[in-house]
Amino acid sequence: MERQVEQYIRGLSDIDLLEYTRTAAHLPEALEFAGIELSDRHLPAARIARLDEQLRQREEAGRQAAEARAAEPLPWEYRVGVFLCGLYFGLPLIFFIRTWRRFREQGFDRKYKDMWIHALIGFCLQPILIFLRLPPWSWLAALFLGEF
Repeated sequence: MERQVEQYIRGLSDIDLLEYTRTAAHLPEALEFAGIELSDRHLPAARIARLDEQLRQREEAGRQAAEARAAEPLPWEYRVGVFLCGLYFGLPLIFFIRTWRRFREQGFDRKYKDMWIHALIGFCLQPILIFLRLPPWSWLAALFLGEF
């Protein structure tokens, strides 16, 4: 195991070291060294119980933050932009693909869903406007120029 990893593990606070030993994402050698470091600190059982409670509270706060982040609505600027892209047969949606993927990867579930909804609304409105003989470019020009 690298010396930098050992120094990092030694520099962890008690609570961070305890959390480190309970995370399966680390290398087995690093976890073994962290377990040895934890036992070398000779923490009393009462201290470990308090650390366990603090870890549980930290995990709960993280879960609540993730839920709050997932429930955030899409800003209106994005809604309008995605709607207009959907209105033009979805072709300009390629400008939003990176944002879409970022929302999905970062857990912004509501924003991700809102983007789909507004794009579909715009896409479904396109045939209706064509059926009414109102092409979207003239409709948008009238809307923005006030000549409706």
